[in-house]
Amino acid sequence: MSEDEKVLTCLHCGNKTSMKVVASHNLTEDDDIWDYSVDMYHPAYTVSFYKKWNLHLCPICKEMTLERITAFSEETEPNGRPIYNYEYVYPQQSNYSKFIPKVVNDAFEAALKVSKLDGAICIMALRRTLEKMCKEKGATGNDLFKKLKDLQSRSVLPPIMDKISYILRKEGNSAAHADDVEFDPETVSLMIEFTRVVLDYVYSLPAKIQQAQLRIEENEEDNEASEG
Repeated sequence: MSEDEKVLTCLHCGNKTSMKVVASHNLTEDDDIWDYSVDMYHPAYTVSFYKKWNLHLCPICKEMTLERITAFSEETEPNGRPIYNYEYVYPQQSNYSKFIPKVVNDAFEAALKVSKLDGAICIMALRRTLEKMCKEKGATGNDLFKKLKDLQSRSVLPPIMDKISYILRKEGNSAAHADDVEFDPETVSLMIEFTRVVLDYVYSLPAKIQQAQLRIEENEEDNEASEG
């Protein structure tokens, strides 16, 4: 593999593949550190901040992923080599998945991997994601519609989610039972976004609220301790 290629997981379609670097930019910034007790006219030493951006092209979905590499001259390995930090700045990654059970998240990621390849299969996989969510939440009913209704009756899902769930369920049925139905990219993107909203409400939002409540309680305890 050449230096201008790298195996990455595409953050658009979810496929792990070799991507070419189609553009790159380097930036180095130096900062003088002064010690006037030693020399008032010359810096004691200079530190450097290094940044590099690589734009990778996914050969599967034809979308771009922007990688940023950073280093600081004062942070090195024992052998003196610089320590490089790698991160993806586009598309932005969400940390919502850390709150979602693995079996549900795996089903959702499987849908993302085929989103650019086959819209019908993607939407069927999104429907499967909802099925996994309902099972994980202990929903009752002999079909997805009744299971989602059960979650609404238990306030796991709010009333407004009824319309979103209905759209996802209907599109999923169409994908499963009609071979001649074509799903355009905009429809697929909407179904993915709707599924994200449902998962965020069911898993991420309650977890974040709990974190906020714990933080408030800890701050109140600290304030009471300092006042006491």
